[in-house]
Amino acid sequence: MALLQSNLRSGEYYSLRKTVILIGRSAIGSDDIRLPHDDLHASREHARLVFEEDAWFLEDHSYNGTLVNGYLLHKAKVKLQNGDRIRIGNSFDVTFYYLERTAPAHVTDPTNADNGRLAPPAELPPTQVGLWISPSAAVWRDGQQLPEPLSRTEYRLVKYLMQYPNQICEYPAVIHAVWGDQRNRDSLHELIYRVRRKIEPIPQQPRYLIIRGGLGVVLFPQGTGSE
Repeated sequence: MALLQSNLRSGEYYSLRKTVILIGRSAIGSDDIRLPHDDLHASREHARLVFEEDAWFLEDHSYNGTLVNGYLLHKAKVKLQNGDRIRIGNSFDVTFYYLERTAPAHVTDPTNADNGRLAPPAELPPTQVGLWISPSAAVWRDGQQLPEPLSRTEYRLVKYLMQYPNQICEYPAVIHAVWGDQRNRDSLHELIYRVRRKIEPIPQQPRYLIIRGGLGVVLFPQGTGSE
């Protein structure tokens, strides 16, 4: 339906798949957006994204306020438009986009002169062979879109591993990339098994996401290797 594209980290996206999404340092829901604990300019429950009346709204509930296109929003609510920039504290700087294929009627034309901004292009895999994850966390395998998208945590795992294809990524680095704090390997293994159920033809015989015992994790975008 819509996504937030990070202006701080290339290739990072947040898919908006629920009607209410919390943004803050204490956000814990699987579809919420959790901000770093050390960003003291961000509140524990800083803001909410709410989908209602066929549109997305941003509600600020914070002490310091939220910047929307450079204007301070404080204890107020604003309707989001395609291309709006949202900034919270020192760690969250994103641009809001409706996905073209599911955009509400008021933004179906991505080049409308009223907003003067371009929506992201339709999501199509660049290759018909192997694995590809779209910016909205949709999974494509061999040119076909799979039925279930990745959750935000699952997306962070695959996105990180995609940066090092066919290479062993050590456990500590992977855990930090996914959660930003200390987790045990069991948590990572559980996450890997969840991802396998979405991306592998036969999850019990993985071809793409491989655990190298005692070392780390490998992603084979072309489906090379087996465990």
